[in-house]
Amino acid sequence: MYAPIQRYLDTVHESLLDIRGGSTKSPNAVLASQDPNLCGLAMTTSDGFTYTAGDAEVPFAIQSISKVFCYAIALQDRGFAYMDSKIDVEPSGSSFADLSSESGSGRPKNALINIGAIAATGQILPERGRTVFDKILTVMSACAGRELEMDEDVHSQDSQGSAHNRGLTWFLSSWGILEGDPNPAHDDYTKQCAIAVTAKDLSVMAATLANLGVNPVTQERVFDTRVVERVLSVMLTCGMYDDSGDWVASVGLPAKSGVGGGIISVLPGQLGLASFSPPLDEHGSSVRGLAAHRQISSDLELHFVRTSKAGLSTIRSNETIDKTPSTTRRPEAAEKVLAEHGHQAHVVEVMGDLLFSGAEVLSREAAKFGDDTECIVLDLSRADDIAEVSVRQLSRMARALDEVGVALGLVDPDNRLSELMVPVEMDVEIFGSRNEALTWAENRILEEYGDADCFPDEEADRPTLIGSIDPEFREKIAEHLVDEEYAAGDVIRRIGQKFDGIRFITSGTVHTLSPADRGREVVSILTAGMSFGELSLNDHFKQPFTVKAVTDTEIKLLPKDAIEKMMETDPITASHLWRAIAVEGYARLGQVLRGHS
Repeated sequence: MYAPIQRYLDTVHESLLDIRGGSTKSPNAVLASQDPNLCGLAMTTSDGFTYTAGDAEVPFAIQSISKVFCYAIALQDRGFAYMDSKIDVEPSGSSFADLSSESGSGRPKNALINIGAIAATGQILPERGRTVFDKILTVMSACAGRELEMDEDVHSQDSQGSAHNRGLTWFLSSWGILEGDPNPAHDDYTKQCAIAVTAKDLSVMAATLANLGVNPVTQERVFDTRVVERVLSVMLTCGMYDDSGDWVASVGLPAKSGVGGGIISVLPGQLGLASFSPPLDEHGSSVRGLAAHRQISSDLELHFVRTSKAGLSTIRSNETIDKTPSTTRRPEAAEKVLAEHGHQAHVVEVMGDLLFSGAEVLSREAAKFGDDTECIVLDLSRADDIAEVSVRQLSRMARALDEVGVALGLVDPDNRLSELMVPVEMDVEIFGSRNEALTWAENRILEEYGDADCFPDEEADRPTLIGSIDPEFREKIAEHLVDEEYAAGDVIRRIGQKFDGIRFITSGTVHTLSPADRGREVVSILTAGMSFGELSLNDHFKQPFTVKAVTDTEIKLLPKDAIEKMMETDPITASHLWRAIAVEGYARLGQVLRGHS
């Protein structure tokens, strides 16, 4: 099945192709020769799933995006106090190549402009038998989840045109920011910028930051949590150079661009987003990349102001209706069909806040279901908060399911979706209780694979409970039956009332309802031929549920007095009745436990 978020990403990518502007002019001949029509997008979620669109696997030079990861390495090697003495964390408000440093100390404004990045790389400690660049390449490979390599051609070109960066390096040395020979810091910085990556790689690297230092694909911890907190904070305020203020206002995600055409942005706890398109604007950022991140952040409500709550939404359970049936009592023929085909109706229960990441996981989970899936029930009754973006995502999911002939049912007992759904047309069924949704799903299975025997008659002259009793004794029981009629909406029995007999439905539909403190959820749906009242034969002989007529209903009551009299005067007939009650009770228990044995 085509995942809705994949469809969305493809749509964004297609819209980017119409964007013109920017330039590939560069002192680096390799970067200048890049195809300006290349455009790729990639998104990796915090649980390690990656979506790609377009040229997401075309390699290019990481350039300044490397600054983020080298700053993290230096922080991890040296600690915060030491690094803060060398590099500040303030926005520069100027171009990435400017000499932005603190008056009187030479301390660079931040680690994401060139002068600060060279200073950060110069603080990385080599490991025994390995160079600083070996360490940089290893750590960045760990973030990407695969072995990365340096593009020799890009490195050669950058080295030939690095007079300005060499000047920044010696400036740092003159202030003691770089101690000893400063040339290795310049050389390692030039090499790190020439590491070849793809948009797909960058999305995994960004997701490693989103996942607080743990690569969500490999599950390897690369950075400490506190290090990532610092890096993301600096990315938010400084990552887009002199365009950072506009970026925070319009996109609101920690981000970093590079003159290789890449941009990464990070939504902590949820995802890493990456783009690649060579033409750059006057700030050195990809024109199409900027448009992509702005649009995706807006459409999916990723701005940090909108996602101030943690993405706690999880799938609490994922079952099929043969494992988690409704409490609606069914004919034996229906039970057989549901046992055979119930796996074709899925029931997914959500808990926590349903933000974008949670809705994405849901739609991805739905896309995994088999081609024989008939319907999906999504239970939102335990969802604490449902974001508007999630409703739009559910709408996309509903449309994708509809295209392959799968129906979607939503359980929303608090009716929270109605207002959010105003701007969205959703081809779904919405139910006030889980049991109603399960009944709907079962009915769809029965309509597809069952026959008339699977559905109760609108009228029944012989209730199921006593239908199996020998005619001789059944006629004796029938002599005691009393006719009752109820209009739609009438309460037939209230919870807590004393047992007054067993009722057999001859026509109509009734619901048994849970106690009021549980929202009066529909516990079971009873139709012609079914009975109720037997459950009042408990220790206290009290009605456990409220029973309400949904339609005009006709009932035959076997009064309590008649049962007691039968036990005294006709114990054989009474024994047949009690046996039928026991058989019916075990049949109901079997229905509830269906699939759990």
